[in-house]
Amino acid sequence: MRLAAALMMLIAAVMPGRAQPGHPAETMRDLQERFAACFQPPSDAEGTRITFYFSLDRNGDIVGEKPRTVAVGFRGSEDKRDRLTSRAEDALTKCWPLSLGAELARTIPGKVYFLQFQVDAQGRMQVLLRPFGSHVPADEEEVSHFRRR
Repeated sequence: MRLAAALMMLIAAVMPGRAQPGHPAETMRDLQERFAACFQPPSDAEGTRITFYFSLDRNGDIVGEKPRTVAVGFRGSEDKRDRLTSRAEDALTKCWPLSLGAELARTIPGKVYFLQFQVDAQGRMQVLLRPFGSHVPADEEEVSHFRRR
């Protein structure tokens, strides 16, 4: 029994991008990691880019019913594209509410953010989260999750 509990703790400690329950997000990078943990793209999503706009309130809830899908780049049928978009929207809906640290809870409300999932040709996913209008390219330190499926 103790071995199983220790193994579970070890797995939780080494799994990247997994939000710790009850641990509030203190930085935008923490939020990127939470979003990366919510969405697992399908195996045929290489070359996909999905962009959402949304706003959060101080409690970490989305303002409105769901994020607004503003751009989808996908090399596949329209039916597959629609299923992928729906899957991403559903995954994000399950992310909320986000647990925010005091500083994020103070500064995040009232702003529009864009969230983008990019899946490269090797199946690695990158998650970008930026305030709307900040067209600053991400650097390696700010990109939270770039993984092979």
